[in-house]
Amino acid sequence: MTTAHPNASGTSATHTALWSVVAVTGVANLVASVAQAPLVVNLATGLVTLAALTALGARHLRARRTRI
Repeated sequence: MTTAHPNASGTSATHTALWSVVAVTGVANLVASVAQAPLVVNLATGLVTLAALTALGARHLRARRTRI
């Protein structure tokens, strides 16, 4: 028998939205690279992806701290 933290499933709207942003901007960055779009497009999509991943990491660390 295991007990799960109430928020351990990670199905919150913010969590889902952040992963969606990571997926969409990752694909957009790939398409921009293949299409040889201007550098500013690659940088913008990369920075948005990085920001979303940073937010996901921060959420994970905060949740981990509260569980201990």
